[in-house]
Amino acid sequence: MIVLILLLTLSSALVAKECSDYENDLEMATLKMKEEGNISYRKSYDLVNTLIDSATEYLAYCGEEISLADQYQVQQVIKRADKKRREYFKGAVREYHAIYGIRPNVREIYQDGGGYSSGGGGSSSGYSSPPRFPPVRQPQ
Repeated sequence: MIVLILLLTLSSALVAKECSDYENDLEMATLKMKEEGNISYRKSYDLVNTLIDSATEYLAYCGEEISLADQYQVQQVIKRADKKRREYFKGAVREYHAIYGIRPNVREIYQDGGGYSSGGGGSSSGYSSPPRFPPVRQPQ
């Protein structure tokens, strides 16, 4: 039992990454973002998330070993990538709507004539609108 615990501890120590590994991950994610041309917003969203994750890990694990100037540059990379991520997210939502046939800003009409707009600017009744389907009669 002790040998098994010792082997598990040693194997976990061997898996630990060095700062150069985190730096390589960041460079690879940056290269992939630059390499990809006009691809879908969904793919761009995944790539920019990978870039942000690798930059955050690099700062977290290697922040003490790199200079302040390099830390600032990595923080700027994260900030710029976050702005792109917002744009890519909106585009990815539009792509998913097109793929699945979802029509945003559809107005649902209820039996009493009231409605609710799913586009954000709904009616004044808000959540107090009647249910979408009429109530089902319960057996007695």
